[in-house]
Amino acid sequence: MNNLNQTIVAPTTNISTQAISLIRISGDDSFNIINKLLKTKIKEEKNVWVRKMFDGKELVDEVVITSFVSPASFTGENVVEIACHGGILNTQRIINLIIKNGARMANKGEFSQRAFLNNKIDLIQAEGINDLIFAKNELALKIGVNNMSGAHNQSIINLKSNLLDIISRIQVSIDYPDYDDVEGSSIPELTKALSDINEEVNNLLKRSKMAIKNTNGIKTAIVGKTNVGKSSLLNALLNEDKAIVTDIHGTTRDIVTGEINLENISLNLIDTAGIRKTNDIVESLGIEKSFKMIDEAELVLFVVNKDSIEDSENKNIFNKLQDKKFILVLNKSEFLSDEEKNQLISKFNNIVLTSAINQDINALINKIEQMHISEELTKNDALILINIEQISLVEQVKERLEWSLNAIITGMPIDIVNVDLHEAWNYLNELIGEQYDEEIIDNIFKKYCLGK
Repeated sequence: MNNLNQTIVAPTTNISTQAISLIRISGDDSFNIINKLLKTKIKEEKNVWVRKMFDGKELVDEVVITSFVSPASFTGENVVEIACHGGILNTQRIINLIIKNGARMANKGEFSQRAFLNNKIDLIQAEGINDLIFAKNELALKIGVNNMSGAHNQSIINLKSNLLDIISRIQVSIDYPDYDDVEGSSIPELTKALSDINEEVNNLLKRSKMAIKNTNGIKTAIVGKTNVGKSSLLNALLNEDKAIVTDIHGTTRDIVTGEINLENISLNLIDTAGIRKTNDIVESLGIEKSFKMIDEAELVLFVVNKDSIEDSENKNIFNKLQDKKFILVLNKSEFLSDEEKNQLISKFNNIVLTSAINQDINALINKIEQMHISEELTKNDALILINIEQISLVEQVKERLEWSLNAIITGMPIDIVNVDLHEAWNYLNELIGEQYDEEIIDNIFKKYCLGK
């Protein structure tokens, strides 16, 4: 665990050539350190100050200082934030002066870690801050903001309270077996109460697992025969010329990747080699990879042209997609009449028409969003987690709850049931950080950016 008695400093904006840089100092000695660099001192109070900063007698910069007094700050400590003129040399010089006068450089995420350790935020809020900073789409941004603010964290507190109530009922039954009329301690009542908690945990897991795919990026393979426009489609989705496009069959011989962030979903795109019969060894290896990508992908964009949509090679691809989530993308739709388009739409229920070369891909984007976005994610105000470690803890809670339910239903001794319930309760404590291992906490905050 980092030394909390030391005063720390770090830039909270990127050190680069820019108009303004922001530097944060946190710790008991924050006011003493900043006043060593000022001729006109600031008071230990919450305020905003404009001051000239000096290195000895030499003027360094004119800055705006915002000060906060413990415990009314983000970290819960005395905090001084300095808005100085930007620039790599100027910002670094001021940081070096602050270190020279008694602070040390903060570790990654140490400000947020101190906020957690000083009970200013819980772990869900801390992870929400990180989710907000690294959000790639609107859904991730919304979840990050909600979790950072603690808007929905009360649901975990309520889960803990309800579970503790059940544990207490059972414990009374164990400690005082002669009292068999403890309210809510009958087998049917305990089963009902645990089932309600288990359902709430299952719903949290369901929402979170849906959301984490959308926020981290769905592995999406673009597959199809040669020269159907797969690379053009990749370029259109990415809005850049990432893949080489020619009229020559077999131009793409290996996978080409890219990432696209839609409003509420991110896709990790993989353009694969065109599938056809060939004697070319290198192209054959690329085609073999294409089939492998179909197996590994979470979503497949199967690109076809009208004239070959049901030929033997495409039928082979259709067979590979029987148990996969896929969209049939009929490209080069600019060459089709309205009648032909209507016939295809009526024949294939999951088909979309695109003209990648003309950047006409809105129908495909809408289809992707319809398949992966539900009101349960975008309009539901319930807690959603998009951190894999947090989701893992909730899965542990679910497992212990289901063991307990099964034990009650099968007539196991009630004290055995309580062992699993205690473990579930402990996992909920870990989730919000009411109990933790110091090494784990250090590792959690090390993934944060410097200055946060």
